[in-house]
Amino acid sequence: MDRKEIKKERTRRYFLDAAKEIIRAEGVSALTTKKIGDRAAYSYASIYNYFENFNELVCLCLEEMAAECAQRVRERLCGDRPRERILSFARLMIEENAANPHVYSVFLSTDIDYSYFQRRDGHPFAHPAYALLLSELEHLPTLRENKDGDAARMLADILTYVFHAKLHFYIRYGTPASLDRLCEEVLAETNFILDGVEQKSARTLPGTAACG
Repeated sequence: MDRKEIKKERTRRYFLDAAKEIIRAEGVSALTTKKIGDRAAYSYASIYNYFENFNELVCLCLEEMAAECAQRVRERLCGDRPRERILSFARLMIEENAANPHVYSVFLSTDIDYSYFQRRDGHPFAHPAYALLLSELEHLPTLRENKDGDAARMLADILTYVFHAKLHFYIRYGTPASLDRLCEEVLAETNFILDGVEQKSARTLPGTAACG
């Protein structure tokens, strides 16, 4: 990389870091090119020399913040057994996002054109924490023994919907009234779903059918 490219990448980084700081403090709805330029100490008009458009800048911020969230969860994940690690994952994701509501709001925004990722990579955006959850689910004995990747993905989707729904009501409406209660509800629902998977697996094992 020559000196010109190094300077370009450094300036892109200034804009990205400035945008992420604004999102964390005020939310994505407060993000403007002028605010980004002021915080980065560059002319806001020059942003378009470094990004295709405003949406690309926001998408790159979203991508980086998602990766940072997943990394923090990965580092704190604990438990010796698959179920323990899945419950740890659930609690950490709730705590991480509840503590950063402005960052979480980015993933709820309807103003972001997510097709950017499809055009760039040929794949839609996927939060890296999803891959982490999927990996943990694949270690559940009932899924590992049957090598049921489709079931693991379906289970990851269901749990993701639970996390999003609970977080949405907590952040937007203050329901439930405390983070501890939110975690209790999420862990209870996660346990209920995992119990259902194990019970279904037990019913389908050879020799478990009731005698007539």
